[in-house]
Amino acid sequence: MQVAVFHPGTQHSWQTALALQQLDRLAWYATSIFYDPARFPYRLERYVPAPLARRMHAEFRRFSHPGLDPSRVRTTGLAEWFERIAARAGLSGLAKRIDRYGNRRFGRSLAAAIGSDDRFALWGYSSSSLDAFELAKRHGRRCILDRTNGDFGIYNDRMHAVREAYPDWFLPSERAVPEATIAADRREYELADAILVGSPFAAETLRSAVPGPALDAKLRVLNYCFDEALFAGVAPPAPVSRTGPVRFLFLGLAIPRKGIHHVLEAVSRIPRSQASLTIVGELGVPEAAFTPYADRVDYRRTVARADVPAIMAAHDVLLLPSYFEGAGIVLYEALAAGCALIQSRNCALAVTPDTGILLDSVSTDALHAAMMTAIDARDRLDHWRSQAQAEARGYSFGQYRANIAQLLEDLGI
Repeated sequence: MQVAVFHPGTQHSWQTALALQQLDRLAWYATSIFYDPARFPYRLERYVPAPLARRMHAEFRRFSHPGLDPSRVRTTGLAEWFERIAARAGLSGLAKRIDRYGNRRFGRSLAAAIGSDDRFALWGYSSSSLDAFELAKRHGRRCILDRTNGDFGIYNDRMHAVREAYPDWFLPSERAVPEATIAADRREYELADAILVGSPFAAETLRSAVPGPALDAKLRVLNYCFDEALFAGVAPPAPVSRTGPVRFLFLGLAIPRKGIHHVLEAVSRIPRSQASLTIVGELGVPEAAFTPYADRVDYRRTVARADVPAIMAAHDVLLLPSYFEGAGIVLYEALAAGCALIQSRNCALAVTPDTGILLDSVSTDALHAAMMTAIDARDRLDHWRSQAQAEARGYSFGQYRANIAQLLEDLGI
C-alpha cells in the first residue's frame, strides 16, 4: 500500500516523503511550503529589487528539497508564510494563533484526496492531523501519527516550575499550552494506528499522560536523521586550539524550554579567552533578559539550511541543555559536522561517552561544569570531535529509510 504524507509546514516531513519515494511507497506529499521557482510565492524573487531578492532567496532556500519529485508534491494554503512573517516581526502570540488556524485549515484541505477511491495510508504530524484522521477513519484508512514532541500536558507540568524559577526569561506569549490543544492531540493518539516519536524521552511523556496498554501498543520510537547530502562536504575536524577559546554553539529556537538562559548564564562565568558562544536562530526571550549577555554572543538570526554545515564545522561543541524535546535533529547534524555534544537527557540520546557529555541535570551549574571540562581537557575534546562523524552514521538518511521500510512491514501496510 502507498502512503500519503502531509504537514502544514516542514520539520522532517520532507525526509519522510523522500524515504517513501525512494521505497516506491509515496502516494503524495502535501505541504504549505515547498520551494519551486515556478510557483507562487517563490517566483516573486524574480521581480523584486536585487537586495530583497537575495533575502527572499535565502529564506526560500531553506525549503529546497531537490530530491523530491515535484509531481508528487501538493502545496496548499499561505497560513504558514503568514505565521513566519508574524514570528519574524516578534509577534509570537499572533504566530501561534495563525499556526493553530492554519493547521486545522490545512487538514481540511485534504478532504477530497482522503475521500477518494485511491488506496493509501496517511502519515500525519502532531497537532495538525485531527481533521484528516477523523475523515480517514470514516473511509477505512490506516493512520500513522508522527508526534514530533512529547505530550504537552506533561510539558505544562514540567515547565511550570521553570517559569516560576526564571520568570524574567519568558516572553508573555510563552504561556502554557491550551487545554483544548492537549485534548485535540490526545484525540489524535486515539485515532492513530501507530504513534511515532523521536526519542525514548518523548515516548515516556506520552505513557505518563495516557497510561495503559492501548496507547503503549501503538507507540514506537523512530529515530530521525540528518540530511546526508547537505553535510557530505564537511571535512573531518581539525584539533582544537590549545590557546584560544573553545567555540560553543547553540543552534535553534533560543527559548527557555531549550535552556538558553542556562547557556547565557554559564558562558558569562567563563573568561572570553576560554570560551566563545554563537547563537543561531530566533531569539525567544525578553530583550531585557538577553541584553546583559549580548556582548558575549555572536548572534545570527535564522540562516538558510545550506549554510548550517559550515557554521557547525566552525565550532567545537554544540550545547542543548533542553528541558523538553521530541528528539533533536540538530544533535545529529552537529555530530555530522564534527562537533562534540553537551546535552540533557530530555531529548534524543545522541551523545555517547566518546562524543561528549550527558548532563545529570538541567541547570547553569551543571552546564558550566561540562563546558569547563571541554575547555580544560582539550585532548578529550579532540577525541569527542574525532568520533562524532562516525557516530552520526547511525542517524543517516539510509538508516531512516530502512527503519521506515521495517515499520511499514511490521504494520502490514
